[in-house]
Amino acid sequence: MGFGIVVTKRHCMILWFFVVAQFAFAAAIVLSAQWDPLPWLQLALAAPGIALAISAWVAVGLRKVRVHPNPTEKTRLVTSGPYSIVRHPMYSGLLWFTFMLLVPPVSVWRVAAWFALLAVLMAKANYEENAMSARFPQYPHYMKEVGGLVPKFSGKTQN
Repeated sequence: MGFGIVVTKRHCMILWFFVVAQFAFAAAIVLSAQWDPLPWLQLALAAPGIALAISAWVAVGLRKVRVHPNPTEKTRLVTSGPYSIVRHPMYSGLLWFTFMLLVPPVSVWRVAAWFALLAVLMAKANYEENAMSARFPQYPHYMKEVGGLVPKFSGKTQN
């Protein structure tokens, strides 16, 4: 069900392509990572991304996470926890984690894979934004208040 968005068979196939591409690019980066000379340092640098993604998974519900960006009738709007920092914390966490695995040594194809992953996640996030806005009237306000992949810094100070 599209909740105000018409989801054709072709459209659904494109969305599944994004899901497969997301996993393929992430797997290519992770599986090709060079864990020398300091594997603990790479893991320590990647840990915040892992923690962000896992905390988002817990916030949504361990059994309610979906890889397909189309909301269902069971989809609920979560705006607390990591979702109060960014609207797509699973994507942000994955990007952080995989970015930290790009060195050493830097490889052009791995950097290109990371940018391709970023493009795929941005496309999925854009689709989700439209679908969630159609499903939840309060979502556009949430979008104004909370950053998508990176936190928004309003510059306001709290006393």
